[in-house]
Amino acid sequence: MTNRIKTVQNPRLIVISCENGRRVGDIISDILNYCRYNTCINDFSENTDFVIVTPEYNGSRPENVIADTILFDKNTEFRRECIGQFRSKVTSYENAMKEFGEDTADIITYSSENYGADVACRNIAEKNGTAAFDIIGNGILSRVNIIEGKYSVQEVLACTGVLLAAGLPLASVLNYFEC
Repeated sequence: MTNRIKTVQNPRLIVISCENGRRVGDIISDILNYCRYNTCINDFSENTDFVIVTPEYNGSRPENVIADTILFDKNTEFRRECIGQFRSKVTSYENAMKEFGEDTADIITYSSENYGADVACRNIAEKNGTAAFDIIGNGILSRVNIIEGKYSVQEVLACTGVLLAAGLPLASVLNYFEC
């Protein structure tokens, strides 16, 4: 687990703009809380480390909030210049190749089908209501077991990509999924 850092005056914004965005935002918030960060979802009124904005949020971002990470997919309505305001960008490998071609150096990608992604999985096996797979990220290979219905493989990969982009160590993210 990571060490708790002091809540800052300038919280970091994570925007989730993808299918099942609220669910993915909830998982990311749970992982950040597990790693002892203060988070809020769709609420800028508290002084937190991270504010996670999901698709149903329709307000504006206060000036003191740092545009840190955006998770987007093929259905994202953001324009490219808006996505460019974020320090880190995360999308599926397949979407990155379709939207940006080979110009994806500043995008963290994830995929359950392509090992060229920054966060990838292989050896998916389902047995007795549990899915197990190898996850590869930041040069680390680890086995993940998830109970059927709790998370999907795509959700685990997307959340892992976002949290790596936000600066969490892969070990902290994987510890959460093992709990």
